[in-house]
Amino acid sequence: MRKLFTFICFGVCLFLGIQASQAQQQGPTRNRQGGTAPSISGQVVDAESGEILIGANILIKSASDSLAAATVTDAQGKFTLARPRLMQIKIEISYIGYTRHEQAIEGRGAVDLGTIKLMVDSKELGEFLVEGQTPVGEMKGDTAVFNANAFKTKENAYAEDLISKLPGVVIENGTIQAQGEDVKKVLVDGREFFGDDPNIALKNLPANMIDQVEILDQRSDQSRLTGLDDGNYSKTINIITKGNMRNGYFGRAYAGYGTDDRYNSGGNINFFKGDKRFSIIGLSNNINQQNFSSEDLLGVSGGGGGGGRRRGGGPGNSSGGDSFLTGDDSGISKTNSFGINYSDKWGEKTNFSGNYFFNNSNNTLSQITNTETLLSEDTYQYYQERLLSTTKNYNHRFSGKIEYDINDKNSLIISPKVSFQDNSRLSDTDGLNIGSEQDSLSAARTLNDRTSNGYNFSNNLTYRYKFDKQGRTISTNIYTGWNKKDQLTDLLSANTDFVRSNIDTTFQETNYLSDGFNYRANITYTEPLGEKSIASLSYSVGNNKSSADQKTYILAQESNLMVLDTALSNEFDNNFTTQTTGLGYRWSDDGWNLDMSLNYQYAKLNNEAVFPEVVNFQRDFNNLLPSASLSYRSRETGKNIRIRYRTSTNEPSVSQLQNVINNSNPLQLSIGDPTLGQSYNHNFFANYGKFDMEKSKTFFLFATASVTGNYIGTNTYVADQDTLINDDVLLRKGGQITQPVNLNGNWNARVFLNYGAPWAAAKSNFNSGTSISYGRTPGMINNQINYNETIGLSQRLSLTSNISKNLDFTLATRGTYSIVNSTLQSSLENNYYSQITDFKFYFSPNDGKLFVNSNMSNTLYTGLSEGFDQSYWLWNVEAGYRFLKDNKGELKLSIFDVLGQNNSISRTISDVSVSDVHSNVLTSYGLITFTYIIGKFKKPEQEERGPRGFGGPPPGGARSW
Repeated sequence: MRKLFTFICFGVCLFLGIQASQAQQQGPTRNRQGGTAPSISGQVVDAESGEILIGANILIKSASDSLAAATVTDAQGKFTLARPRLMQIKIEISYIGYTRHEQAIEGRGAVDLGTIKLMVDSKELGEFLVEGQTPVGEMKGDTAVFNANAFKTKENAYAEDLISKLPGVVIENGTIQAQGEDVKKVLVDGREFFGDDPNIALKNLPANMIDQVEILDQRSDQSRLTGLDDGNYSKTINIITKGNMRNGYFGRAYAGYGTDDRYNSGGNINFFKGDKRFSIIGLSNNINQQNFSSEDLLGVSGGGGGGGRRRGGGPGNSSGGDSFLTGDDSGISKTNSFGINYSDKWGEKTNFSGNYFFNNSNNTLSQITNTETLLSEDTYQYYQERLLSTTKNYNHRFSGKIEYDINDKNSLIISPKVSFQDNSRLSDTDGLNIGSEQDSLSAARTLNDRTSNGYNFSNNLTYRYKFDKQGRTISTNIYTGWNKKDQLTDLLSANTDFVRSNIDTTFQETNYLSDGFNYRANITYTEPLGEKSIASLSYSVGNNKSSADQKTYILAQESNLMVLDTALSNEFDNNFTTQTTGLGYRWSDDGWNLDMSLNYQYAKLNNEAVFPEVVNFQRDFNNLLPSASLSYRSRETGKNIRIRYRTSTNEPSVSQLQNVINNSNPLQLSIGDPTLGQSYNHNFFANYGKFDMEKSKTFFLFATASVTGNYIGTNTYVADQDTLINDDVLLRKGGQITQPVNLNGNWNARVFLNYGAPWAAAKSNFNSGTSISYGRTPGMINNQINYNETIGLSQRLSLTSNISKNLDFTLATRGTYSIVNSTLQSSLENNYYSQITDFKFYFSPNDGKLFVNSNMSNTLYTGLSEGFDQSYWLWNVEAGYRFLKDNKGELKLSIFDVLGQNNSISRTISDVSVSDVHSNVLTSYGLITFTYIIGKFKKPEQEERGPRGFGGPPPGGARSW
């Protein structure tokens, strides 16, 4: 409670402080010379009638098409917004039913564009309607821009329903991929919506609000301020809303109850008034709808299964739930969540966004694991495990972002994040080691009772100063982070030795405390070398300090007292510092952009163990870090090409460095290595995109490869007899202990191709996605090096309807064949095949009143371990009736897993082993749900005069909130 109170006070103080600062800056903004800060202004009207266009989209982008600022025209069709501090910018003005206006702007002064006259889009209004095909979109530099009107969705659809139809976009198991890459952010009108969680906007914004969808590689804050490429990108989706739906409120509330005491309730409400936006979301259910981000888990997730492919586990979208982040975690979860988001533009200088989340979840997991481990060229060993666990989690987190244009020379961005968590987990593990001859070697039954609490706090500050000479800037980025974790674990285990036919027991209590502080600071100076090129000089310093204190007490049988076990206890301090300096160069001309840099990095690793004995480890590293990026874009042909190469280093974590044994599973011990060094990474990236506007065809090619030297892999030792580790801890025959180790030979590569085209006869869109991947992971087993190589061949085909809101279907299938080779045992056969086929169907026979929705999928696995190969169906169906004005009321019956075949399977391939995991999932249940749609938008005066185009709001407008 004290931490929660401190957190709330921090948020309130930050908010009030910003408001107070803003209040002092009311009135005209002035620079140091006394003039107003540079701005861009204008008015947008109909070219023929001269009527003003309210709610036209105004986007300002950098020369590389990264979004820098956005706004909409007001009731007089006018707009004014602060000019970004960039050498060259582009302004794009669009309004539904009209042609787009584009204009390049240079210089740093204020710009009055005057009256911009938009022409009626004859293609959209006439020609394309006759052909029955709306243009899908176009390439704008590095950005793929899709026209939302080209994709029809069902009544009351969400943004997720629309975006899942876009070429190259796949949404599966809570993960969003676009053009072969995981989406890290979803923006709304160029602004963050509930922080970095990409699913939130997709599951809360109505599809009918969306005008356009942009898919781009967003640069870091410092890169966008300076115009220099620092190599930090995140795949981003930017949702551009319709101008006439940015003043009002909208959302929905729902509640449902069903068989087996299943329930699902929640909702969201959003208030939009121009730049001011306030949203509340929440949910409560026991059907596996969750809102986990990585910050919610503190490294102690209740789930399992690792990587690989998994199906089932929860109802997903078919249940009709409206969660703001649906998880597909293993087991069955009860979740209570609440979130608030606020964003606004304060005056002409400051943009603010902030959000708060609370999450409480209770997870029950039942899991079976089969693992096959290579021992030598002709021997292997099996491990079988049954796990039962319950996990309770409480989490509070806050994040914010302040963008402040101090004057025409100074800009500042501040991004704080805070999270608190309490987590408890009770697990019961039954493990068995089996030899090559199917003989039982050793077994253990282990009970773990673990409680954890901790916090994370970080802040990122970016500052840029612009000199009078165009292109000359100096900028800095400072990151600071603090974290702390306190954990208490009680362990009781019974260990069986089948060779000697005896059983011994262990009872121990472990107190673990870790904390850390790290910072990174850099300063970059840019100097123009001409109209087309610019040079940079940079210096950065970073320090990562962390400490870990683990004390383990065991029950001494002779005294029946808890005594300190020094073999399982350790105090460890880690200090890793880096200093980097480098030169950069950027050249731009006629659609071509070239960025190059060369950095020198000096790093020092200083580790000190202070208990049970004092030991110090020090290592120095010297590295050259080159990077380069080349891109070309053609507005005439719609083609876009980008090639990137980047190098980087990664230091080991404190858990990998700490020289203390972890015996939470007595059959699978682990220990750190304080002599570990940093790894060196080479990363290659290339993509190509093209839109054929005339035929509405799309093509994307994405390729990536990485090579890691000094890779932090795993050294595994499997005991062929009872063995004492560190002369104290007993490892039974067949048991194993793992330790991180630096190895060479780690490779990864992937090629992804996507082709999309309309099928006019079926009024549908066809998409084909082909992926080829290769991975090579080094590892050591009993002092022998092994390379596990995996080749993945994947093909996805999909057909999505574009008929009407009353008839919607998607047919998709993806087959993946995985070829697994081991250099240590080439005869071992671990190839496997998986295929997932989905068919979604929605039909409303009377324009949205009555409706039926069906989602049927088949999952096929072949080539897994015994008992895991199977083919099963998951069929969810719902039927309902919409009523009240504008169909705002909805009552429906949902049946989840009609056939009772829901399942959850995954395969994980590591350096020396292959693991198959089967987890418990939700089974058949029925649910009756009532949903009420909330929404009123301010009715522009222009709408009463009947403007041209399709941009008008729905009838029955309301007052501004």
